[in-house]
Amino acid sequence: MSSHHTSTKLRAPASKLTAVVVSMVLLVPSAFAAEQATMTGGTQTIGLGERASFPVEADGASSTEFAGWCEIEASGAASVVFDARDYVPLSEPAVGDVINFPRRGKRRFEMTGTFQASAGNSYIGFFFSGVPASFCFGSGACSTVDEGSAGITATCGQY
Repeated sequence: MSSHHTSTKLRAPASKLTAVVVSMVLLVPSAFAAEQATMTGGTQTIGLGERASFPVEADGASSTEFAGWCEIEASGAASVVFDARDYVPLSEPAVGDVINFPRRGKRRFEMTGTFQASAGNSYIGFFFSGVPASFCFGSGACSTVDEGSAGITATCGQY
């Protein structure tokens, strides 16, 4: 028996085994796909010192994936703090980030992350913390900000 003939016989079972393993791997993601967190989206308008909050339903026993978006719109200068409970972001903003508007404007955030196992009180929120003030550097150059925003509009949704 030649070595060429033997190697062909050994390759046939290996290729069948590879096909079985590949088909099993393709089935695994659908069987063990992570749960998706569900946010109650909508639009909320808040005044200075108020919070817009969007509840999130997440699996209480394990971590759940999240993909959504939020837009923040200010009618003038404003500082808005991003807040969330049980959320581990993989994109901006991070919990505690201050989003500054030196003048009227809109910002959109494409958000991805994970909600940790929780007691069912998870949320994504925004807190209208203040209006930035103008200031001057030691050289005498001064920054300016537009008139402060009377309100902030937060709109969030999910893919």
